[in-house]
Amino acid sequence: MQSHTHYIIRFKADIQTRTEELHRIREVVESEAIRFGFDRETAFRMALAVDEACTNIIKHSYAGNPGNMFDIEIATLDDRFIVVLTDRGKSFDPNSLPKLDMKRYFEQCARGGLGVHIIRLVMDDVAYNVTTNHANQLRMVKHLG
Repeated sequence: MQSHTHYIIRFKADIQTRTEELHRIREVVESEAIRFGFDRETAFRMALAVDEACTNIIKHSYAGNPGNMFDIEIATLDDRFIVVLTDRGKSFDPNSLPKLDMKRYFEQCARGGLGVHIIRLVMDDVAYNVTTNHANQLRMVKHLG
């Protein structure tokens, strides 16, 4: 018996670069993750990771300017829940950051800067690339089961 895989887009939207949009994104990610089969706690963590990535786009890629847009696509393929964020702001490869030393972080009483760490911790695969049309694309994948 042959298995057929289908890439199913569950949600796709252009999002304005305003932090007020983050609540809606978290709700959509969490509800779609639960519908796909993740438990509530895992879905909440996934929503938090996506929220952190979106916050980085708003604050760093677009320097907090609310007049821009970025794209979000939520899709599934086999056991994979895939979130792709695309923007055309300032490029930044999160994989260029070193792994976070939490002991040192807390010893220095640091604040902020945990977004990429949270994303790496929660998601199974994180890939960043610049597309042929010069857009930044962050692809985050979580496997079910």
